[in-house]
Amino acid sequence: VMDSIDVVLKVISMQLMKKTSTENDNENTIIMTKLANALVQNGGPEHVQGVTSSLAYLRDRIGVPRDMKLPAAQLLRAHLNWSIKHLQQNTTP
Repeated sequence: VMDSIDVVLKVISMQLMKKTSTENDNENTIIMTKLANALVQNGGPEHVQGVTSSLAYLRDRIGVPRDMKLPAAQLLRAHLNWSIKHLQQNTTP
């Protein structure tokens, strides 16, 4: 699960580095879709559930101001939610 989380966090980092984050025409959306499909094929739905649970845990534990300032934390949480939603949508039959 840790390797999968690492890849998802790299995609989130790429998304955060974009100046605009329009979800519909972004290549990171395509990457996340392919990643979700690969996770299901290689690890199954339980594996994807472990990844999404870990991302939700991270999202819920981001501390303000301990870890980062409020705007940065809100942006990171939004992108974590984006990835969780994307993984869940692409693994639901």
